[in-house]
Amino acid sequence: MLKEYLQLCWLSGYPEDLPTDRKFLFINLGLYLLLGLFIQANISDPIEAFIQIFIEIFITILFMAVLLWKDGSTYNFERFLTAILVCENVVYFFALPLAFWFIFAKGSDTVGYPIYIGVILVVWSIIIITYLIKGLFDYSWRTSTLLSLAYFILTYFGSFGILLMTGL
Repeated sequence: MLKEYLQLCWLSGYPEDLPTDRKFLFINLGLYLLLGLFIQANISDPIEAFIQIFIEIFITILFMAVLLWKDGSTYNFERFLTAILVCENVVYFFALPLAFWFIFAKGSDTVGYPIYIGVILVVWSIIIITYLIKGLFDYSWRTSTLLSLAYFILTYFGSFGILLMTGL
């Protein structure tokens, strides 16, 4: 099952044909929490990181629920959530060394490199989400890209904004 979901990260495979397994979904949700918490904790306070990851997951679930509800295909919820989590976990996996590199490179000439690679990973993540939205909802590439950008902004900047508003 993992192999079928990993194909999506390389923009191959068909999101609408993916198998669903609730246990696999929860494993990926846990992995997303751990990887996200580790990366965020190296950027900010661990308590803020913990809260931010939960806000990100809530926004992700809400965003997908709205898309699926609007489409009338709520039976794809587990498939879509699992696909996003697997692909985000792959991107997080590649981002882990960057967190260490960034910490150890502070004050050196190589401090910018992890940021450049991080931008590439963000673009890759947006492209993957675009591919998933296009595959599951059959939207145009333009609409899928706009929804993917909205997802990225809502998830990452939205969770940061909510943290700022709450004063944590």
